Amino acid sequence: MMVKTEGEQDKRMSTSKPVDELTIKDLREHPIWEWVLDEEHGEQDETWVKPSKTKNFTEELNGSLVLGELITLRDEIFPVMCSLSIEDSDVSISSAIFYDDKQNEYYAVEDMVKSIAFPLRFLIHLTINGEPRALKFTANKVDVYKNDIKMNVCERY
Repeated sequence: MMVKTEGEQDKRMSTSKPVDELTIKDLREHPIWEWVLDEEHGEQDETWVKPSKTKNFTEELNGSLVLGELITLRDEIFPVMCSLSIEDSDVSISSAIFYDDKQNEYYAVEDMVKSIAFPLRFLIHLTINGEPRALKFTANKVDVYKNDIKMNVCERY
């Protein structure tokens, strides 16, 4: 049994955080944040995330949070964080949260379906399976119960 020193525990606690405290600034510093499912200690539970040790997104990181851009119909650009999953050549994003710096507020896309004009475009620059990619998604609507947006990794908009 390996025992972590107090310094190692402090370092883990300082880099991991509850998902509701994750910020766009955190994602700019670390482009992939993964769920802390195997390290639940003390106040940590399944809602905590930590920066990934890699900047290369693979299927093992499915469900991790990544940084992108949300582009509205009026060409307004907002930073967005979302959950990303890949399976073969299919890619999907979900749980998209965008940041409005004018309001200094975070908004879930599915909570804004009645007040935001569609289509919405999403752009994510990320290394996937060792290759730099620009993932581009277009959402003509968002189902508030299934807020997934899917594309083929080879598609372009």
